[in-house]
Amino acid sequence: MQVHRLSTFIFLIFTAGSYELEKDFVKKKMKNYKKANAELKIERKKDAIQSNDGSIQLYGDERKSL
Repeated sequence: MQVHRLSTFIFLIFTAGSYELEKDFVKKKMKNYKKANAELKIERKKDAIQSNDGSIQLYGDERKSL
């Protein structure tokens, strides 16, 4: 009976340690996801600004030709 309790105790310690590792892994993945999402939003805004700048430049060139 003593061996069974010891093996159960070892299993619980292993499971708790495994849970902590998994929790840390998930936190790291979420942090990377949020960072990638923020970088994507920044890139989209930069693209929109560059597109608008290009449109403004074309409009200015058209006005000069008139």
